[in-house]
Amino acid sequence: MIREKIVQTIEAHQNFLIVAHVHPEGDSIASQLALAHLLRARRKTARILNADAVPNNLRFLPGWEGVERAGRSAADELNFEVVMILDCGDLERIGAVKKYIPASALVVNIDHHISNTKFGALNWVDPHASSTGEMIYQLFKTAGVGLDDLSALYLYVAIMTDTGSFRYSNTTSATHKIAAELLHFAIDPTKVYEYIYETKAFETLKMLGEVLNDLQRSRDGKIVWFKVTRDMMRRYKLSNEHTEHFIDFVRMVEGAAVAVFFREMDEGNVIKVSFRSKAQVDVNKIAQAFGGGGHQAASGCILEGDITQIEERVLTHIRAELRQRA
Repeated sequence: MIREKIVQTIEAHQNFLIVAHVHPEGDSIASQLALAHLLRARRKTARILNADAVPNNLRFLPGWEGVERAGRSAADELNFEVVMILDCGDLERIGAVKKYIPASALVVNIDHHISNTKFGALNWVDPHASSTGEMIYQLFKTAGVGLDDLSALYLYVAIMTDTGSFRYSNTTSATHKIAAELLHFAIDPTKVYEYIYETKAFETLKMLGEVLNDLQRSRDGKIVWFKVTRDMMRRYKLSNEHTEHFIDFVRMVEGAAVAVFFREMDEGNVIKVSFRSKAQVDVNKIAQAFGGGGHQAASGCILEGDITQIEERVLTHIRAELRQRA
């Protein structure tokens, strides 16, 4: 099995770099911290490096300060033998970290996105897993490394955030069994939920109000969409991470098959497009049409250009997809 091969790789090498996708969120950050914990339990050298900073709502996690950021790191001082890339469907999605990967390094790809391109020398891709955190839990078991309070917290946060607090369709009986085991350790689910979802800056809620006031819907009610511009971010003095959960409110709209979030990023004319689906609409297929990917019910892509023109292109494509399904 691929897990055994990854454990053998861990045993055979000493220096590891752990990477996740740009704009990391709960599953990616917590899975990185959990994997680093596992490696250090095996007396390995493990460093975590991402293109972007740890979001504020995850900075309650012990050890988050050790997550380095590309451009502000001395990561190239180490000769990494193995680079373990988590929660990332495509090598390009690691962003600026790519330049830190030595040509000689063995790349291990651990991911649960159905759109994964299997870019590693070792590829463990399981679209049936609820989260990368669930896969790292399985790696703990395969490696024979016992869980403790810290690793259990990391894994719980990873799984909880990627399942929408166990509400999304990727939640399975196996997911609940794992969560039940993790809760035997010193985890306070109420506090975890508060840190991640219920600690918002006043300005974030003000901007959410503006966003929802401008929410748009197609004539048939099947598509709802909204956007956040750089001008809005400047006015409210917020960063992109503060808007991550806005789409969760929009996907609640009754009768909507697809929710779309258009967001101007900090750099250039880069637009991040996020898709969510409650009905049997495969938004991963929609995202792939624009070079992105993810899950059937939650996907995204990154495009360059004017946000209004991109909005028109994407919505035209979604309408065509929905007509084919009719």
